[in-house]
Amino acid sequence: MNTATVVVTLIVLGIVAATAVVVVRERRSRALAARLDAQEHESGLRAQADAERQQEGPRGEAGGMSWSAGGHNSA
Repeated sequence: MNTATVVVTLIVLGIVAATAVVVVRERRSRALAARLDAQEHESGLRAQADAERQQEGPRGEAGGMSWSAGGHNSA
C-alpha cells in the first residue's frame, strides 16, 4: 500500500470513530433524560442534569474556558 493511502485511511477511520463516540454519548444523554423524566415528572431532575452538563463544558475545558483564554485578563 502507498503511504498516502494509509494516511488517508487512518484519517477517515479517526473521523468515523469520533462520530460514533459523539452519537453514543448523545444517546446516553437522551436515555438518562428520559429515565429521569419517567422517574419523577415534576421533580426537575432533568433540568438539573441539563444544567450540570452545561456547566461541565466540553471535555478538556474547565467550565467552557479554553486553554488559550485561561489566565488572561479581559480588561
